[in-house]
Amino acid sequence: MIRHIAIGSLVALLPATASANVVISEFLYDAQGTDADQEFVEIYNSGSATVDLTKWKVNDGSNHTLNVPPKNGGTGAISLSAGSYALLVDNAANFIAAHPGLSGTIIDTVLSLSNTGVTIQLVGEDGSVADSAAYTKDLGAAGDGNSLQKNGSSFIPAAPTPLAANASTPAPPVQTENSQDSTGNSTSNSQPAPTLPAVSSYVAPPEPKIFADAGSDRTVIVGADTEFLGRAFNRQKEDVERVRFLWNFGDGSIADGKALLHHFEYPGKYVVVLTIAENRDAASDRLVVTAEPARLGFAVVSDGSVSIRNDAGRDLDLSRWIIRSFNTSFTLPENSIVLRGETLRIPQKTLGFWSGAESELQYPNGVVALRANESSGTVPIASAGAISEVSESANEESVDEFIPVVPIIASVPEEKTETEQTRDEESASPEATESSQVAAVASSDGSGFWWMGALLFAGLSGAGAIAAKRLRAKEWDIVEEK
Repeated sequence: MIRHIAIGSLVALLPATASANVVISEFLYDAQGTDADQEFVEIYNSGSATVDLTKWKVNDGSNHTLNVPPKNGGTGAISLSAGSYALLVDNAANFIAAHPGLSGTIIDTVLSLSNTGVTIQLVGEDGSVADSAAYTKDLGAAGDGNSLQKNGSSFIPAAPTPLAANASTPAPPVQTENSQDSTGNSTSNSQPAPTLPAVSSYVAPPEPKIFADAGSDRTVIVGADTEFLGRAFNRQKEDVERVRFLWNFGDGSIADGKALLHHFEYPGKYVVVLTIAENRDAASDRLVVTAEPARLGFAVVSDGSVSIRNDAGRDLDLSRWIIRSFNTSFTLPENSIVLRGETLRIPQKTLGFWSGAESELQYPNGVVALRANESSGTVPIASAGAISEVSESANEESVDEFIPVVPIIASVPEEKTETEQTRDEESASPEATESSQVAAVASSDGSGFWWMGALLFAGLSGAGAIAAKRLRAKEWDIVEEK
């Protein structure tokens, strides 16, 4: 029975013995400059066995659990092998960023050491205190760049040696006010402050919590409204609600809202930036918008239909564009795509009205893009009261061709001499008569000004040929006027 108790007592003492081997070897309680994320408590395993620190705590007035690396940016392992060091810090990610050359076990926890003094305790898994260190600012290392390091049974101020062996001698005291000796002379009782190791001032930015998506780059038509749709999401790719969306369209205008319509007045490339904000978190995204002129042709046809020709060199989306005639209008439905170099023909039955010279092609916002029989960068090809007519045989191939009108100028005939009348009668050849007949037919069936211009050209060509023939035959009569 006695032997059983002795063995049980020995087993009960094993955890305490292992805990007693982990000690506080160094700590920095008042960093030079700002204390934020710079304080640390160094612990050391002086035993011969590895100690698992998973359920251990550090106490700086209250108990704080140790976060298992790599949680919150920690490095290394939570088990401390024999003869190894570990640092307990308040913010592992920021501490490592400020000490880029430091490597080893760095464990994230909650740590806030008083600058005037407190007792630091290392609490084992069973709740017992494995080690402790009490300090006041009188011990040194109070904002002078030093830390307090264990030397025997006490702590001395010295230049910090995190994750390394402690200094064996204290650092020279920091310079203080001058004092007077017994003779009344002023003396200095201090040495210059020690040179501190270089510490990076870089502080890693906080990890973003929300993300913005403004959409992909796109090409739009100048003057046409384009929809901009923003999205806000978190790390889990879940949409975030109640977020403010602020757009900068790169042309001097801004707008607020998740989904907006915007048009660009001039051609060019614009960088559109979307910024989102939720409480104190913000994120942004950008896209490039290329605004191009319309490069379209718009024609009305004699059967009341209209045609829209795409000269842009790429496919165009004319969704929500408007064809208007007087007070009636037709809106192109969503996904109305016109292929590059092709023509969209819309019948009169689909329009719901008869197109005419007053018809217009409008942007989705109602601004006029083209008028009847007009193409981008040109003037109307017909007068305000005229409608270009296209024969049924030409509808498939030439309905989208815009042909300029050749103006015909009428003049009052002058009284002719006898000689001039003779010449006119002789020049009336069968070709000229045929041209006149064709012109008359063209005029009677309403073919339009185009035929008139073409036949005028043909008539002049025939007259020129006859004149050349008679000149070669020397058939001209020379009349000498008296």
